[in-house]
Amino acid sequence: MNYLKLALLSILLVPSFVFAHGPSRQKALVSIEIDASPDKVWGIVSDFCSIEKWNSMVITCSASQDSKKGSIRTIEYDTGERVSEQLFKHDVVNMKMLYAMEQLEKGRIIKELPIATLSTGISVTSVDDGASTLVQMKGAFYRAFPGPTPPEDQTDAAAIEAVKILYKTGLEGIKFAAEGN
Repeated sequence: MNYLKLALLSILLVPSFVFAHGPSRQKALVSIEIDASPDKVWGIVSDFCSIEKWNSMVITCSASQDSKKGSIRTIEYDTGERVSEQLFKHDVVNMKMLYAMEQLEKGRIIKELPIATLSTGISVTSVDDGASTLVQMKGAFYRAFPGPTPPEDQTDAAAIEAVKILYKTGLEGIKFAAEGN
């Protein structure tokens, strides 16, 4: 009899554990090929605060330690939102950077970017023996809405799309700067 009660209790509790956790980690990857050398492209993106020059969604940037590991930059988006990001990797030899947004205040949702966290990797690699360059922006993040049924503009799909727009805007700006169009 006790086994029956335990089995019944287990059946009732398992669904509550499934719904008890928050949002799942999401990912985004956006790439662009640029008709310029990797050195030229890296020269555009390697400065931690150069984002204000090549991403039209960012209007200002200031960094605590330039492009040194541990530097914290504060960027202001065109929506008026400000966020801070920390530089974790700045690999000049392999032309890679890794940075992450600092934790937002609980309940804060960035306008047009419904995410709670975002880590971004940028890589610059040679294509066609250096005649052109592949630039990739890869991110991992959680949506801002913590509950199981978010509003339509704060779903996982909305967060993925917003991050992809952020990355595409930046990559198109890098391409424009590198190709001189």
